[in-house]
Amino acid sequence: MNIKDITRYKLDLILPIILILLAESLIFFGKTKAAMPIHATNLVFLILSSIFISNRIYPALMLLPLFRLINVAMPVFFNLTLYSYSMVYAPMFIPIFLLVKDGFISRSEAGVTFRGFLYYFPLAIAIGSALGWGEYYVIHPQLLTPGANIKEILVLIVTMIFFVGIVEEFVFRSSLQTVLEERLGSIAGLLLASVIFGFMHSGYQMPLELLYVSFAGIVFGLLFKLTRSLPIISLAHGVTNISLFLVVPLATDLLIYIISVPALIFVFCAYFIRRKSGIVSSGQKKI
Repeated sequence: MNIKDITRYKLDLILPIILILLAESLIFFGKTKAAMPIHATNLVFLILSSIFISNRIYPALMLLPLFRLINVAMPVFFNLTLYSYSMVYAPMFIPIFLLVKDGFISRSEAGVTFRGFLYYFPLAIAIGSALGWGEYYVIHPQLLTPGANIKEILVLIVTMIFFVGIVEEFVFRSSLQTVLEERLGSIAGLLLASVIFGFMHSGYQMPLELLYVSFAGIVFGLLFKLTRSLPIISLAHGVTNISLFLVVPLATDLLIYIISVPALIFVFCAYFIRRKSGIVSSGQKKI
């Protein structure tokens, strides 16, 4: 079987994805030590295979076992979980930068743009708040900050948007979803990227959490297809975690307003812009 046959039958996809899902399944069942050699083997396999098979699948898939290995191997420097997030996510900016720099994922494909940011900003807030609200009733997490002072809230916001949001959304939407849609088609690529996104939350060891995060992945994926903006989906993802770990535990009653007001603002702006565009087009026809 030659390389063309391998790519034709998608064998270049099947093995590494199976290994990722297998390793994450072991983590789900509490077998983290058994999962790490599988992720490490998969990473080596992807690196070596990329030498002989030139495609964009392998660089995108490399990010998944790499992230999990960093996540597990990172020493614990802080007692508070919140401060450990930046230590886990910061190293991922290096391979992300290299993927864009070397052209495996172009800036336009990755959505590295602020075009339309203000327009979609309220939609991202509404979607993120709603998803966080729903996820809270799945995992019932504790408040991630020791208190609710301004400093701790700002640390949480910066961490969830600029570390967790940017890294995870680049990995799963800008990179993985983009290449999977290219190979499998729009719907199949979106669904597979979302399922893998769900499996990568296996550490919670809750089946409902995997299903919910897969659903959230579909929502983020659709938002990315709509906006093609990494800043917007990073914001939506970050707000989801802020809602989950801060807003719902402290002020559940405010969420209905945090969701509905930005949603109404977005609907109003969309209607106004479309109506204005229609009036302009109509005026041009008359001329």
